[in-house]
Amino acid sequence: MAQANRRDAVIDGVGCAGPARRSSSTVEELALQAIEHALEDAGLHPREIEAVVTESSLCPAATPLDRIAPAARLTGLRRSAQSTPVGAGILAALGMAVDMVERGEVETALTWFATGWGSSAEGPTSYHSKMQAKHVIEEPAGFSGPPLYFAAAAKRYQYEYGLSDLQMSQMLFDIVAATRANAALHPHAQARSVVDEDAYRRSPMLAEPLRQADCSLLSDGAVALVVTRKDRMRRLRPEVGLAAWSYAVDPISDADFYTQSPRLPSLPAAERAAAQAFAAAGLTPADIDVRGLYDCFSIAVALQLEAAGFCPKGKAADVVLGGNLRHNGKLPTNTHGGLLGHGYLLGANHAAEMVIQLRGMAGERQVTDARRGYVGAGPGRQYSALILERIDP
Repeated sequence: MAQANRRDAVIDGVGCAGPARRSSSTVEELALQAIEHALEDAGLHPREIEAVVTESSLCPAATPLDRIAPAARLTGLRRSAQSTPVGAGILAALGMAVDMVERGEVETALTWFATGWGSSAEGPTSYHSKMQAKHVIEEPAGFSGPPLYFAAAAKRYQYEYGLSDLQMSQMLFDIVAATRANAALHPHAQARSVVDEDAYRRSPMLAEPLRQADCSLLSDGAVALVVTRKDRMRRLRPEVGLAAWSYAVDPISDADFYTQSPRLPSLPAAERAAAQAFAAAGLTPADIDVRGLYDCFSIAVALQLEAAGFCPKGKAADVVLGGNLRHNGKLPTNTHGGLLGHGYLLGANHAAEMVIQLRGMAGERQVTDARRGYVGAGPGRQYSALILERIDP
């Protein structure tokens, strides 16, 4: 499914709370803080929000609408909807909110995502461990948890494209080093210390070839985004529209994908979603100035760079070399620090960063003349791809 937009809607409000390793606020409180900041950024009163769209799995459980709406004073709601689960669903929710405004169903829409996995004893592992197949078959064999899943994908990638251990390690280091260098320039990033090669080599090996530095942070935090009709903009500044977006899904379950998919290290859903979004927007990967890729693990960045067409398959090591993913590099990616350096907000922070970059308001980490951005999330059985562009006042 691909959706091209008329550019009647803009992402007019961005609000963030956190991220932090452990917050003193509850998940609901974090969501409310992010919503308040997003409304303030858009210059809107809570009663002016007419629709809410959220991710369908984690969000309803942690921040249910029947609690958030009254607490946030969303008294003007006429519609609500849910997208698909987790990272792909977070981006799809934004796409759906834009579609509602583009079609004239509402004039304003709100989406948010909040997590407390930083304070949770199990964190994201609990999401996978609840799957019956993993609980019965994989866990007893000791093959359990996302680091092992992505380590297996990384080793398959290494085999498929003939990388030596040193070449694989160098590629992963280049991704981590660039991402952490970007995070060092973000005032609210969790990990603001840069990682040199010595520090990377000292990072504990969790699941070969992935070290601790290759794994996403654990975070408490929230992001909210407000979509409004362009003629209702109240701020005289560049705004951001959605040129096109697409969602794709493979006929395989979450429980099976990372251990049973015959296509790994390829990501078929990511390939289709990216291709459909670029076709709908009438653009190519070469037209993109800045990228936001769901970096739950460093290897996921390499897989998505190739899946989206930013480099040929098997060639990610060449394009990430020498700091090319830094904000001032040849291929700026995850300029806020991503899940590896900024915080694990499952792609919501990638969308927020893209809006800030395209507005030209990213400060030290600003990508020069950034006018178009690509955001992708869900490097698994499902994937959402968004192409955003700057709209000058």
